[in-house]
Amino acid sequence: MKIETQTNGKILILSTITLALLYTLFSDTIILLLTIIAITLTIYPLLTTILKTRQLEKKTTIIPNNIQLKIIADTTKTIEIQIKTPKPIKTHIQHPIKFCQTKPQEYTTNNKITIEISPKKAGTYTSEHLEIQINAPLKTFTIKTKIPFKTHITVIPRIIPAIIRALELATMLGTTHEIPAIHIGKGTEYAETREYMPGDDIKRIDWKATARTQKLMIKQYHQDTGGSTNVIYDTKTAGPITKDKTATEFLNTITTLTTQNIPYTITIIDQQNNTKTLKFNTKTEALLLAIKIALQTTETDYTILYELIQPQTTKYIITLLKTIEEQIHEEKTPQLPATDTIAITCLLEDLTWLIDTYHNLKIHNKTLTVHTPSKIWLDSKTLEQAYTDYIKQTKLITTLKKQGIQIKTQ
Repeated sequence: MKIETQTNGKILILSTITLALLYTLFSDTIILLLTIIAITLTIYPLLTTILKTRQLEKKTTIIPNNIQLKIIADTTKTIEIQIKTPKPIKTHIQHPIKFCQTKPQEYTTNNKITIEISPKKAGTYTSEHLEIQINAPLKTFTIKTKIPFKTHITVIPRIIPAIIRALELATMLGTTHEIPAIHIGKGTEYAETREYMPGDDIKRIDWKATARTQKLMIKQYHQDTGGSTNVIYDTKTAGPITKDKTATEFLNTITTLTTQNIPYTITIIDQQNNTKTLKFNTKTEALLLAIKIALQTTETDYTILYELIQPQTTKYIITLLKTIEEQIHEEKTPQLPATDTIAITCLLEDLTWLIDTYHNLKIHNKTLTVHTPSKIWLDSKTLEQAYTDYIKQTKLITTLKKQGIQIKTQ
């Protein structure tokens, strides 16, 4: 129990001392009466508040008496509890874990109170109590105490649901469903010649091949996909929250492109601004490669997946995870392909690679879209640093937009 004297309490105490001194000097009955009133107004609120606090400490029942929860970062969950006491007591309730907000904070016991849980950073958070504050009448004193209430919250990284979606898609595709590097269809660039099949356009007959093989042969051309996309993932981040956000955005982007059957390449920008474009041959391999990158950059322990995925897919997913560890390789290439590009970045440090990419794409009439976390300052260690980071990010986004770069904040 901790007693704090408020402004009104300090005034009453000073008034009591002053009146007591005046009475010793003048022995006036009115001054004595005023002194007694001042003492009563000082002591009575304090004593009644102490009694209420003792009642809370010894005769309180909380239903339920604990929170045990798993929640994904950046999501919100509400839990209702009830603090029961023999008589209603007006209090202010606060949870020691910052992202657990009590509503309403000014609370009368025996009513229901809501705890809103909105974590930003993955991890395990525990506490053993709730912090209670009771204000004395006339706002003279405040008494703070704690009542037992166990909380155990496991905050799952944002990347985990994204990994589960990617793995589920990989199980649907299977390990042998290839994503062709060359799409055959209508186009202008020659791809190959094959034997005629009923329904083929006779305008595409390859007469030379027909004469040579004595079989009716058809020319095929590369399909004009127009949807090819290069996904650039900048692994430099301000801290664990933005690291989790950008990795999740990267993996969700890859999953979406795969689902929509849009051809893509993957390019990684490392901590030293080195560029690496990765090679894959199938849709499944591309997804596993993206998962591997997400797990590595976020330093996530994927064993938590076993608690979340559907039991019937566990065996196959374990096989896929082993494939991630053992078989998926990376290959360096000298430069980025000139295709429409999605860059996932925190916009930190040297952004020469981003400007160079934009100018290269502009020459080829291609677009650059930048996906960046909207609240990079969440990783700032101090309030001053958070403000500085916010101003810096705002100015940088404005500058990039003026250059003609499309910005999407997460």
